[in-house]
Amino acid sequence: MLGFPDGYISPFARATRPLLGSLTAACMAQGLYFFLTGLFGRRARAINLCLQILVAAILTVAPVLIVKDCPRSLPCSMAYEALTNTMMDDGAGG
Repeated sequence: MLGFPDGYISPFARATRPLLGSLTAACMAQGLYFFLTGLFGRRARAINLCLQILVAAILTVAPVLIVKDCPRSLPCSMAYEALTNTMMDDGAGG
C-alpha cells in the first residue's frame, strides 16, 4: 500500500512524484558515473572528484529536501499554490 494506512495518496504526493522519480534516476546515474570514473577513468586528482561529488549532491539532494519540507514552509507552499493554482494538500490535518 502507498500513502496513508487507507492507501490515500495526497495531491501533493501525486504532483511531486515525477520530480522525485527523476531525481532518483539522476542519483543512480551519478552513482554509475562516479563508479565508472573510478574504475576506468584516468586518475583524477582527489580535489576534482570531491568537487564533482559536491556539485552532484547539491543538484540532486537539495531539491529532494526542499520538496520534503515544502508543506511546512510558508514561502514554498505559497509558490506551489501560485504555480499550480491549487491549494497545498499534503494530507496532513484532521
